[in-house]
Order: sequence, then C-alpha cells, then structure tokens
Amino acid sequence: MKNYNRRQIVEQIEKRFKTIMIGALARFENEFGYLWNGDEDPSNGQEAYFRDKWEDLRSDLLDHGNTQIRNGIQDLNNYLNQVDKYHLKIFYNQGE
Repeated sequence: MKNYNRRQIVEQIEKRFKTIMIGALARFENEFGYLWNGDEDPSNGQEAYFRDKWEDLRSDLLDHGNTQIRNGIQDLNNYLNQVDKYHLKIFYNQGE
C-alpha cells in the first residue's frame, strides 16, 4: 500500500466521492435515457419534457453533491489539523 501524505489523502477521497456521484448519474442515464432520446435531440414534446426535467435534476444533484464534497473535505481538514497538533507534557518530581 502506498504511503500518502495528508494532501494526497484528501485528494483521493475527493476523487472517490466525485466518482460515486458521476457514476450514479451515468447509470441513471443508461437506464432511463431512452425517455429523452439519449444523446440525440428529442424527437417529440414528451422527450423534450423529459430532457428538460433530467437536465434540471442532474444540475441540482451535481450542485448538491459538490457542496457536500466541499463540506466533507473541510470537515476532514479540520479533523486532520486537530490531530496533527503536538501536545507537550512535562512531568517532574517535586519531592526529590
């Protein structure tokens, strides 16, 4: 297993979550894209309706997902910054 530094770990986690998000959208498009004629121009009003609905939903999902990724990365950075702080405790014996 490769040893990652902190920046690389954060980047890897961000990449994995983006992959989850984009992969889910792609699977949905593969399964239901026929409703809006896939990558082709809609051929009728119903396909145009579904295309508009899908594009609005896809945009909303991407915005929400990216916001959550940013929030999660910030939480991770806050945690890592907290863990990395050094604490020095000095014990001495006063009785001797």
